[in-house]
Amino acid sequence: MRKWIWIGVFALLVAGIGHFLIAGNSSAILANVQPTTLYWDGKAVTGVDSSGYFHDGTRYLPAALEYKGVTYVPLSLIGRHLNKPTGRDEASHSAWLGQAPGAAKRPSPQQTGPAAVKLPPAQSATAPTETKRPAPNTSASLFGISLGMPAEQVVKVLGKPARQEPSGLGYQWWIYNCDPARYLQVGISDGKVVDIYSNAPQAKTGNASIGTSLPALVRHYDIAHTVSFSYMNAHVEITNQKYQRPLVIVDGIPHIFYLDKQNGDKVTAIRLIDTLMLLRGSFYETKWTYQGEAPNFDPPPLSVKEREQVNTAMERQLLDLVNVVRYRYKLPLLTWSDQAARVARQHSRDMESHGFFDHVSATTGLNPFQRLQKAGIAYSMAGENIAAGYPDAIEAHESWMNSPGHRKNVLEKGFAQLGAGVATDYYTQTFLTLKQ
Repeated sequence: MRKWIWIGVFALLVAGIGHFLIAGNSSAILANVQPTTLYWDGKAVTGVDSSGYFHDGTRYLPAALEYKGVTYVPLSLIGRHLNKPTGRDEASHSAWLGQAPGAAKRPSPQQTGPAAVKLPPAQSATAPTETKRPAPNTSASLFGISLGMPAEQVVKVLGKPARQEPSGLGYQWWIYNCDPARYLQVGISDGKVVDIYSNAPQAKTGNASIGTSLPALVRHYDIAHTVSFSYMNAHVEITNQKYQRPLVIVDGIPHIFYLDKQNGDKVTAIRLIDTLMLLRGSFYETKWTYQGEAPNFDPPPLSVKEREQVNTAMERQLLDLVNVVRYRYKLPLLTWSDQAARVARQHSRDMESHGFFDHVSATTGLNPFQRLQKAGIAYSMAGENIAAGYPDAIEAHESWMNSPGHRKNVLEKGFAQLGAGVATDYYTQTFLTLKQ
């Protein structure tokens, strides 16, 4: 993520260079347009039919400029691939990525998405300061599993997992989904546990369990606005999300408590995660300072095949996570639909490839209802959830559960099937009930 921040800074400088050329406030600057094939996460973003250029929707623009040996990337290209707006004000000689200066703060896709589309039947279209308290001195574990535990011990405690599948953060997820009351995801790296997550009704760690209220959490844990610690010769500061998913560190172990904003701010899921994995995932706004060699908090790069395997794993997890919540609310569990998954997967790939985030495709103009029709799927009711910008399926799911429209789809009693499609950090869920 840091490299894109620097690219953004370079792009802002390009905007300044352009101003000097136009306004004549300094001598002319020579910037060479290089026929550069630009790659974003291993994927070319420059045009095939116009090498070195990208299409902004109306015209081809150079993908890179070179000035004094430094390559600059246009801010509009960065914004498109980060799914953030960009702009420039000639009067103030300023440019921006994301929120415009002085504008009201708008949520990013990482925080929320557009309202979920609930489709009709097929025959019709359409902070007060709080007193700090010492953290509890208890061993952190979920269902008997703790961070650092050897993989062999996990098998002794829980048995063999139903699935083993890759994570985008460099470890293997072990999925225990046979009993929704004790659903558990265990992350294994180098033979040891590095991540543990559960949204199951029996999940409990220390003084917190599913259903614990936010005031009760505050009584037992020191929930600060900023979480600071030292790691790998760096001083790290994380901006906490106290009222949505508070992060606390107990005996050196990061705990994430996901709160249900639609149900009285009660704990709805718990995650114990290794510090390096927490930093790799960029789960929170994070900054750090260091001395000496720069620490590496980036996740390992993935090949195309590895990325596809991670995408497939997250698709399966999205079904598991939905079914655990439906179990908690005494609703019928959903079955997997390969047909719906193909539709969902194509929409996620469409959004990723063409840089948009919407239920209506920017390339085909089709809405979720029409996509299902085109795929020849006959159904009595259907709905769609989308998300973008999240590091894994867990984060996308928990965000949906805090959005009334998306949550309604997850907890709709009438749905019987689910297909999910993931393309890197674009997620689509297609809910439906097939016609009998």
